[in-house]
Amino acid sequence: MAAPVRTVADDRWATEGDLIAALKAGDRAAFRALVETLHAPLVRMASVYVSRATAEDAVQDAWVSVVRSIGKFEGRASVRTWVFRVVLNRVRTLARKEANTVPHATAGPEAEPRQSVDPQRLTHPELGAHHWHDVPARWELLPEQRLMSAEVRSVVVDALQKLPGAQREVVSMRDLEGWTSEETCEALGISAVNQRVLLHRGRTVLRATLEEYFHDD
Repeated sequence: MAAPVRTVADDRWATEGDLIAALKAGDRAAFRALVETLHAPLVRMASVYVSRATAEDAVQDAWVSVVRSIGKFEGRASVRTWVFRVVLNRVRTLARKEANTVPHATAGPEAEPRQSVDPQRLTHPELGAHHWHDVPARWELLPEQRLMSAEVRSVVVDALQKLPGAQREVVSMRDLEGWTSEETCEALGISAVNQRVLLHRGRTVLRATLEEYFHDD
């Protein structure tokens, strides 16, 4: 079994238990380290639901909630997962009020899954079915500056915001923040199978968006 991920990479708290004990004891250094580690990722996550300014406010409010309720934290999940849930619940509520999205917790059935590849692209006029009509672009051949440009990031973020709520959450956690499958399932309370389906569907839409963007450029 893989070792659990440390919430804070600081030798002053060698284990998650040490960090939790320090937080419950009101250790300001522990809380400061937690904020420095998690604040930026939490704002990025919140920003796929609401505006950047609202995301900052939501995360700040969540930190207040963390301080007030840390004494009741039972350690059933990691501190990182717990704080993430606090923020996620907050931004889901704000997003619902702003009518920008449907929260994951109250969402109905996911939209009809989009096919990974348009079947017409797998029918070559001479070679027949199961052969590419037009081979997908090889993005690794593009200059790194092009792939990492602000414009491309903007295209990705815009497409991400249009995904159904559950897909948006899974793709954001896995591909933007680098959470593992296990961590994502625990944080969102979903099964491994559901997580894989949501990730596949979300990535499919994002890839199609990027293909169209690079093709038209």
